[in-house]
Amino acid sequence: MQKKEESLKWENLRYDLHQWLKEAIISMGYPTMTPVQASTIPLLCGNKDVVVEAVTGSGKTLAFLIPVLQKISTTLFEKDEDGMIQPLKRGHMLSIILSPTRELAKQLQLVLNQVLEYLPDDLPKIKTQLLVGSLGKVREDVEFFLQEQPQILIATPGRMLDFLSSQYVKTSSLEIVVLDEADKLLDFSFEKDVVNILKRLPKQRRTGLFSATLSSAGDSIFKTGMNNPVKIQVKSKNSSGEINQTPQSLTLSYMMIDPEYKLTTLLQLLSTSQFKKSIVYFPTCTSVKHFYHVFQKLNPDDNLVFFSLHGQLNTKSRMKTLEKFIEGDSNMNKFILMTTDVAARGIDIPDVDLVIQLDPPTDPNVFLHRCGRTGRANKVGTAIVMLNNNSQEEDYIGFMEVKNIIMGKLNTPISKKHNSFQKKLTSYMLEDRARHELAVKSYVGFIRYYSKHSASSIFRLASLDYLGYAKMYGLIRLPKMPETKYIDNDKIPEDGWLIEPICMDKYAYLDKAQEKSRLENLEKEKEQKIADAKRRKDLKVKNEAWSTKVEKKETKQERKEKLKRKRELIEKQLLENPSSDEEEVQQDWKEEVRKNKKKKANSEMQGSFDDL
Repeated sequence: MQKKEESLKWENLRYDLHQWLKEAIISMGYPTMTPVQASTIPLLCGNKDVVVEAVTGSGKTLAFLIPVLQKISTTLFEKDEDGMIQPLKRGHMLSIILSPTRELAKQLQLVLNQVLEYLPDDLPKIKTQLLVGSLGKVREDVEFFLQEQPQILIATPGRMLDFLSSQYVKTSSLEIVVLDEADKLLDFSFEKDVVNILKRLPKQRRTGLFSATLSSAGDSIFKTGMNNPVKIQVKSKNSSGEINQTPQSLTLSYMMIDPEYKLTTLLQLLSTSQFKKSIVYFPTCTSVKHFYHVFQKLNPDDNLVFFSLHGQLNTKSRMKTLEKFIEGDSNMNKFILMTTDVAARGIDIPDVDLVIQLDPPTDPNVFLHRCGRTGRANKVGTAIVMLNNNSQEEDYIGFMEVKNIIMGKLNTPISKKHNSFQKKLTSYMLEDRARHELAVKSYVGFIRYYSKHSASSIFRLASLDYLGYAKMYGLIRLPKMPETKYIDNDKIPEDGWLIEPICMDKYAYLDKAQEKSRLENLEKEKEQKIADAKRRKDLKVKNEAWSTKVEKKETKQERKEKLKRKRELIEKQLLENPSSDEEEVQQDWKEEVRKNKKKKANSEMQGSFDDL
């Protein structure tokens, strides 16, 4: 073990880095390399393209940032024949680093700037620029680029492609391009933009692809224009010597639980577990918003501080939230980031030692990325995923074992405060109609999310506990949706009510302006419903089938024929028996006419009564 640590010292790196860069790395607290760094840096600093697949938290970021800074240093600090350093031409750059998310791009810039703080003052400045959507206009980015002349651009694909479309931006001097989380950048959502970007760059460049799950990118890596790339795989082994996709410092666990108890169990775990910072993954943006509001009002533990981060927030809000979470003093409180998969990849937040997933992600590759937010750089971390009882979801454990992801089973801690919390949650919902509308939207969004699981044989809509999830989300009434057919008829509450029925006309918004608008529209909506019902009835009569009308005519004709035959019979009887039975026959005749009149009076009521 000691011999291995000796071989991983920076002085034993098979490439001579610039002196300032060596000193910067050691000063930042990295006395030794990680295996992925030792394997990758010499190749990428030299003349090799690389495809790097390494377990999460293995040090991939520095494995490509060091070669980027090495190549730029070499280009910028080289002196010509006259002993002068030639500056980079205006409008040119030396490196591009692409990232799938704004948060990851921002973090990469922060790490780069931390290293660049150790750059000696007597050397030319190395600058970075962040190019992501929503932080400003492309024109402003180009103006900053031309004025400040940064050599390294860290960007998301869409904004980078727009930026390169400017006539003032030149790529001919580019030395190296890196795709961080390359499997995501090469999937269907980004692939077209990424390939278009790479086509605009010089062919004589170095290219690096990095990810924890790069094998899922498949043939897409051949579209990146690499020249004879070297593939580097760094995997972890467990105590039995078997290959594991997760680092040894990360403990993966699962628990089987009824959906109704997920929220209160989550709160109990957060209150009783020993951790500094935690990330909790929710299925959708609306579920993050909904439960964040719930926890703000019904937080049972003052020591827990919650943050909300999801894709529906604008870029500035997302950056600010992430910054606050990172800078939070974990000696004072426990900090919890409630988020979606927007924070699943590449984000390296110090002190995150607990990750909880309320539901597994729809893409099994994302599972590993979520868990990898903890247990980084050989630090101890725990990741827990909740799976549903009375379903096929326990098969997910075996499904992930095939991918070399091993999980241990945890006993489920059922909260004693569950019933009291549910009562508070119901009261919280009844205080404001808008809260329930958001809860319903979150619930429906979750059902759609669940239907998109790639392992559809495990995550089956037919076996989902719809009522349990409805209670977890705090619904007071089930929404009408097609999936209701999967609920047993004997379990469906009357009219969908999960509590004692209330008058929905009196269910008010807390916001006065919103409530005023609702009341104004309430009568109009009622009148409209009556008018719509009348119109539907009229249309039904108007559009009645031709065959039905013919049948009615035929029935009327039959009645006439029958009456005619009766009259003929009476006349025949009168002719044959004019005296003895005359009074009796006349009486029968009158009775028959009277009955006929009654039938005529009722004939106007014939038709369909379906709408009454």
